[in-house]
Amino acid sequence: MRLITASGVEVVLGGRAVLQGVSLELQSGETVALIGPNGAGKTTLLRVLLGLLPYRGRVEVLGKPPERLTRAERQQIGYVPQALQFDRTTPLLTRELLWALLGERAQTHAQLHAILDAVDATHLLEKPVRTLSGGELQRVVIAAALAQQPKLLLLDEPATGIDVGVRLQFYELIERLRAEQEMGVLIVSHDLSVVSRYATRVVCIHHRLICTGSPEEILQMPILEELYGHPVGIYQHRHE
Repeated sequence: MRLITASGVEVVLGGRAVLQGVSLELQSGETVALIGPNGAGKTTLLRVLLGLLPYRGRVEVLGKPPERLTRAERQQIGYVPQALQFDRTTPLLTRELLWALLGERAQTHAQLHAILDAVDATHLLEKPVRTLSGGELQRVVIAAALAQQPKLLLLDEPATGIDVGVRLQFYELIERLRAEQEMGVLIVSHDLSVVSRYATRVVCIHHRLICTGSPEEILQMPILEELYGHPVGIYQHRHE
């Protein structure tokens, strides 16, 4: 099933062209990595797919323009931003934040425990949100996104601030869900070792589409040096 179809996407913000004719497709069971330098328009493209920004061109998510998705259809999309934007002084416990994010999926202690256990964060359940570190809060947001059992998962630098052990656990969990549930994953990442290990396809943008292909095809030095404008080193992961 095709989850995302985007063709000739253009976005202008503050009089500046952020995206120029970008195209992208994502099928069920794929993990597509969206790469490019800072300010290349990657987060802007995710916001277009979520129906948060006006655009020109053709965009369909779950078979519809994103601005026409129903609430039930939006619940089939999991989203993890770089950082959740809200008032950190709000007197909420972690479990109350999960209630707010997930509703009936996070009503019982057993449900809450299972949600956080997926990212090794059950110890955060009764902590005030204002006391969580950036990495701890990101783990809670990731857990909430996964608890929706989405058809489509959009990840914008999801492991920012998370320690290496939990980061690997998270990516392995995403890989398992992709394989078992045919979930489609679109991930923005600067960690090219993660892209090498988990992506089935790579899309490079720098305001416009630069290239697309398999990790083996794309993660080559000349292509990346052109994309990022400086020498790039990659550690290639190999599965035994």
